[in-house]
Amino acid sequence: MGAAVGAGRLSLEQGVARRCAARCAEFVDQLRRIQFDASKQAKVDGFGTLQSGIDLAAKFGKKASGGDYSMVQAIDDHITVVLEMQQTFEKIEAMYSASEDRGTAGINSAGSPL
Repeated sequence: MGAAVGAGRLSLEQGVARRCAARCAEFVDQLRRIQFDASKQAKVDGFGTLQSGIDLAAKFGKKASGGDYSMVQAIDDHITVVLEMQQTFEKIEAMYSASEDRGTAGINSAGSPL
């Protein structure tokens, strides 16, 4: 999507990209709250005192935080993608506004304002 925007091949109506960027920001906030909650799940209990229960609790705890591609890391990757989307939508809105300003300036320079 970013490449299409940069090449001028993606277009949206005025205001749509701004609303999409705002929604991305809201979604990032939600993801950060989920990520915070997941980070608190690293300590899991309730599997008993047998070694197998202790090992299973540790395994589940690492799935939330600290293990190989834990939930915290997966959410962090999602946040990165959503932030990139937000920047793309902001760029679209800026390009739309700049184009609108150029068009308005051209019309105004040709005669009296409409």
